[in-house]
Amino acid sequence: MKEFKKNNKITKFLNNTTFNYRFFLPVYIFLFINLILISGCSNIKKNEDINICSSIRFPCLTSNEYVLLITNKGKVKLELYGSSAPITVGNFIDFVEQGAYDNTIFNRVIDKPYPFIIRAGGNNLIKLENNFKEDKTGKIRYIPLEIKLKTKKLPIYGNEIDILTQINNIELKHKRSYLSMARSKSLNSASSQFYILLKSLPELDGRFAVFGKVISGMNVVDSIQEEDFIIEAKRVDF
Repeated sequence: MKEFKKNNKITKFLNNTTFNYRFFLPVYIFLFINLILISGCSNIKKNEDINICSSIRFPCLTSNEYVLLITNKGKVKLELYGSSAPITVGNFIDFVEQGAYDNTIFNRVIDKPYPFIIRAGGNNLIKLENNFKEDKTGKIRYIPLEIKLKTKKLPIYGNEIDILTQINNIELKHKRSYLSMARSKSLNSASSQFYILLKSLPELDGRFAVFGKVISGMNVVDSIQEEDFIIEAKRVDF
């Protein structure tokens, strides 16, 4: 029972983003993704090597990318897996290159009684501004839930994975040091907030989009507390 309450608390925390989420905004995302991945299903079956990045309007990257987070506690280097999560990685890199994560705080840390998760990339900015908007539209960008199975060429969009055999085949899972996107209850409501896992949480597999991991500086991550902050986030070479 204690374990159930703990897991439920974590899930509520991950669902409770600080965005003022608009009810109708994810509708166009849902319809758009389904237009590509459902009505165009026959084309995808014929050609599973389809370039998803050429078919969508979201920032999209299929390559491995690297980001350096310079925090007040030290440096943390991230590796992001575009081949498994092209929209999520493209979205994250786009915000990095806009400087949106610069001077932002870690707005939630759950490390007691045991290490769980730290979260960053919300609206709680040191300068009290919201940088997480598209340059062209000035509006918050929402991206679909994106989960890649080992047995598929393309990720699955807009659906949780709840079949055990499929969960076992998820390519990127919720392990210690990995990054995943926070969202509200709506499946297609991730935007800029992300979290780093302080321990493995397999109960989240298939429900949230994992897209990268910490490859150096995990000791820095372990030391972060609420109100610690990212001084600068920048795209770097390996």
